[in-house]
Amino acid sequence: MDMKRIMLTLLLIGGITTKASAAVVGDTLVIQDAKKVKIETGDTQQRIVISGTKEDPHFNYIQRIDIPDSSAVRRTVKSVKNMNKVPVLQKNSKAQKGFSLDLYALVGLNLMSGTPGGYNFKAWPSLGIGLGVEGKWRPYGKKNIWTLGFGMEWRNYYSDDKCFWVKEKVDNGEVMHMEDYGDKQSDTETRLNVYSLQVPLLYTHYFDDKCKWGLSLGAVVNFNLRASANRKFTFEDEEYEVKTRSIMQRPVTVDAMVVLHNPAIDIYCKYSPMKFFKDDKGPDIHQLSFGFFF
Repeated sequence: MDMKRIMLTLLLIGGITTKASAAVVGDTLVIQDAKKVKIETGDTQQRIVISGTKEDPHFNYIQRIDIPDSSAVRRTVKSVKNMNKVPVLQKNSKAQKGFSLDLYALVGLNLMSGTPGGYNFKAWPSLGIGLGVEGKWRPYGKKNIWTLGFGMEWRNYYSDDKCFWVKEKVDNGEVMHMEDYGDKQSDTETRLNVYSLQVPLLYTHYFDDKCKWGLSLGAVVNFNLRASANRKFTFEDEEYEVKTRSIMQRPVTVDAMVVLHNPAIDIYCKYSPMKFFKDDKGPDIHQLSFGFFF
């Protein structure tokens, strides 16, 4: 914006004298005692509207100015007496376009759906903890965000105390299945442990200007690098712990994910439509988790 346009804007906002009039002095337009000044700034153009003066309530003036600034701002001032009380410019959602990097974390409870008949998983104490970094792209402003992340997650899935996992050799290799503990085995504990690298891809939309309420939808790709089946029990006053590795989990699974953003704490839910075990290597169970997203 050149010097003439800057001088024009300042005079329109601050020009107050005791006599209401509009006059042209050289290339400078002076409007005194304006009743209402409205300044609208779009991506490429600024529009200034002045309505009414003290002596002429029907006075109307409109000025359009081309500008190179792509930030869109808008502020309406109804009386020049309020000019020293409120800011003239206020950023809207378009002013925060761009890209940023943030850390994320999630803490939740885990379940397996589709468990074989008679056996169940329990949400507590099946904890999952995830950490990572996410890149946020805002092509249209702060309310709409595309997110691509990279992180890791540890998940535990506890079963009922009456059963445990067994890897058994069969004609076509090995399979995982569940069996009951013996009558003389007590203090039993059974769980699956999974460690994964994950790549979340989410779209987020906020419903308010302060970005307090919003919804994220998308998918999380899990590279399941390591998994094991563990059990603990007491037999004849002796404590035993058995860990089974190479349990034939799928190396890659995909979760559908939804996150509810709110002023208190964000809540997430993930579900995998893909089976946890490879085909014909275990029961048809699917991962489900829910908890808090930071």
